Amino acid sequence: MKLNTEKEKIRKILLKKVFSLTEKEILIRSNRIKDNLCSLPIYKNSKIIMGYYPIKGEVDILGMMKGALSQNKRICLPVIDLKKNDLYPFEIKDFNDCILGPFGIRQPDPKKSRMISVKDIDIILTPAIAFDYKKNRLGRGKGFYDRFLKKINKNTVKIGLAFDFQVLESLPIHTDLDQKVSLIATERFLI
Repeated sequence: MKLNTEKEKIRKILLKKVFSLTEKEILIRSNRIKDNLCSLPIYKNSKIIMGYYPIKGEVDILGMMKGALSQNKRICLPVIDLKKNDLYPFEIKDFNDCILGPFGIRQPDPKKSRMISVKDIDIILTPAIAFDYKKNRLGRGKGFYDRFLKKINKNTVKIGLAFDFQVLESLPIHTDLDQKVSLIATERFLI
């Protein structure tokens, strides 16, 4: 119980800070993160990238993903299945084809796009409330990304995207459930 209380406290503090950012500040910070990310050889050489459709307060990667499409990279986004309590990667070719999914998050229409095998994904870009220097991730508390990241190919690079202030010294983690990322990209750092 103490672990969940600590996580909720961190979520509350950081969400307040993230929500205080203006749209302009988020865009400026997100562009810096994009520049850091796009400089990586793993990004340049990737063929299939799993991103996410950003919600309020998350690193905005829409421009970067649209740019990746124009570079002939394949892009997939998560589709949440509440019945199975899981998420699945579906390819997207036009972001205008996204529909409103669970939790108010835009996602590909599963009837109009196809699922991508997790073993084919080169990079997974993950949002979070916080990360720490050991590359632990604190999400929104539903466990969708943790369950998904547990299933992916060991060669897939999991990149956490965050603003500088979202990277903490350490996070309370549950070793059986919480999944680490391979790398964290912020405005100023690659960790």
